[in-house]
Amino acid sequence: MSLSKRSVEMLLDLVEIKISYMDVADREDARDLVVLERAREELRAITGGALAQDAFVRRVGRPRVAA
Repeated sequence: MSLSKRSVEMLLDLVEIKISYMDVADREDARDLVVLERAREELRAITGGALAQDAFVRRVGRPRVAA
């Protein structure tokens, strides 16, 4: 089953809205955010937008501090 370009763009909009409203409070939320970001990149690749490997990847969690 294939999706129309319009359907893919609508899904991309919904994923981006969900990402923008997420409040990462625990590990489960962080995992959900990673899954949504991957889905966004896959949808962008389908529509011919930014390629997944060229896109900015957000790292979740505390930054490492040098000792």
